Amino acid sequence: MAVKSILHGGALLAGFLIASVCGSAVGNASGATIPTRSLEEQVELLRDHVDIRLPDAATGPVPAVIMMHGCGGLRQVQEAYVRDVLDHGYAVLVVDSLTPRDIGRFGAMSQVCTALRLWGQERAADIPATIALAQADRRIDANRLALIGWSHGGWTVLEALDYAAEGRASPALSAAPDTPLAGVRIAITMYPYCGFPVRADGHDFPTGIPLHAILAERDLIAPHHDCERLFNRSVEAGIAVDVEVWSGVTHAFDEPNGPADPRIQYDAGAAQRARARLIAWLDGAFVDQG
Repeated sequence: MAVKSILHGGALLAGFLIASVCGSAVGNASGATIPTRSLEEQVELLRDHVDIRLPDAATGPVPAVIMMHGCGGLRQVQEAYVRDVLDHGYAVLVVDSLTPRDIGRFGAMSQVCTALRLWGQERAADIPATIALAQADRRIDANRLALIGWSHGGWTVLEALDYAAEGRASPALSAAPDTPLAGVRIAITMYPYCGFPVRADGHDFPTGIPLHAILAERDLIAPHHDCERLFNRSVEAGIAVDVEVWSGVTHAFDEPNGPADPRIQYDAGAAQRARARLIAWLDGAFVDQG
């Protein structure tokens, strides 16, 4: 009898968890559980959670890089990129998408990283809001902006590009901005998540914003084949995408203090190479093109 009770209790728990996951998926997909705000309200949500930093030698408005962290929140990996970006004369806007939504580290790992909460479709609203903050800062040349996203942040960048190309708003915004990606000259995704429930399918990305992607050959969290299929559809649609699959590296290979997960292995050499690649892409977008 006790064994039957335990089995029955386990079945009920499993059923509850499955129902919770399905309910979260339906709510996210339909937008029914996503808070909806105006662009102005989204700006106010993020205002105190966007860290704006300028290079020491800045004497006038400078180009800026908008950084979107992975599902676990801000990590040391962003700081490593920030140092290199500032050293090369560019400003940064480091977006914390979790704190203003009252999501801590545990909630991030247990809910965001498991797609129970804050899909990229919803988080895409943070990008036009951050652009608005850049436009309001006279120290920043808001006509020369870059987007970079890691993992979940890469998913978010892809969704923002897709919505912009369609002239639609993220479900978290009550209306689409007139120019949702105004001033964005380049978009970069680092080992982005491209499988279900990603909405962007690669067919609709803005043709005027070059898209670069670094994928990891040994990625078991965001398999590179999913992204390659998505980006192949972009190429078929006549949209140029620069895709590199780096051999021998895992998901979050540039994260020096990643979680204790055997699927994630830090590679200092590859991390340095990725930061150098970012700077080369920024120079190509901001310096070579004027």
